[in-house]
Amino acid sequence: MQGKDNRNSKSPAEELLEDAFDACMEEQMSFIPPESEIARMHTFSEGFRKAMEELLRTKGKPERRAISRKEFVYGFNRLAAGILILFVIGGACAGGLMLLSRGGSKGMQAPAEAPAAEAPEDGCEYENTQEEAAPQESGEAGAAAGSAADMEPGEGRPSDTAEFCGGTVELAEFQKLSGEWEEIKTLVNSPVIARDAESFKVTIGNMEEYSISYDPKLRLEVWLKDAWYQVPPGRVQEERREKVTLEPGMAQDEEIFLEDYEWDYEAGRYRVVTRLEVPGTEAGPEEIFLACEFRFENPEEDLEEALRSEEE
Repeated sequence: MQGKDNRNSKSPAEELLEDAFDACMEEQMSFIPPESEIARMHTFSEGFRKAMEELLRTKGKPERRAISRKEFVYGFNRLAAGILILFVIGGACAGGLMLLSRGGSKGMQAPAEAPAAEAPEDGCEYENTQEEAAPQESGEAGAAAGSAADMEPGEGRPSDTAEFCGGTVELAEFQKLSGEWEEIKTLVNSPVIARDAESFKVTIGNMEEYSISYDPKLRLEVWLKDAWYQVPPGRVQEERREKVTLEPGMAQDEEIFLEDYEWDYEAGRYRVVTRLEVPGTEAGPEEIFLACEFRFENPEEDLEEALRSEEE
């Protein structure tokens, strides 16, 4: 009576859903064979049965095996015997080395003493004061160490002039320059510049504890025939500008407009050279020259380089 009341209390949609569910369950259960047929179709192996019995007996936890006294004594004796063998071998090796060292020392002859140097007739003692000249790393002298003037004439010396953009350019004054000196640095905002860019910037930074100054009339140089050559100055660079002072911890940007120069975009390397003055001796400040390199984008070479980097 209660079941009929519950069925009557359901909506027609719920009754239809319940009938459909029962029909589906009966259809699915009809595909399951009886237990006798299942037992005939498959038989579990003896090993599987033992494993399942062990699992049920231990409730899924691994059974700990207690070691016997005999096994403990046997293992301890093996460990002690191994340590003793190592001591014996080490002692034998040490004794052999001692015998060899003693025998070698007896067979060696003491070297004859070198004759004392004869003193000069005048009684004066002379010392060998010949030393290699250490290269100067600061100031104008340091920059001049890599200048074109110091190169020996001949096969290794580059030509004094070269062809560039339909004209002739002269060899740069300094060939080897760095981008930093102690805590003073110069760098380009982008080492690879787009050909359609309007300008790029060069940053001069002073992280020293003293003030420095630099010439805002920057030099541009191009790498041709294994040497640096001076790019003709642009229209703005021809104008005379006063030097800029940088206090400790300061940095300054100098903008170079591409339209003021003639460029060979196929040239692989360019650099910007900056002349700076740092505190020197009483005679006056010292000059140093710093350079930072850049190049123009080359779509074909950049694509090949990107493909090589991906392969690596």
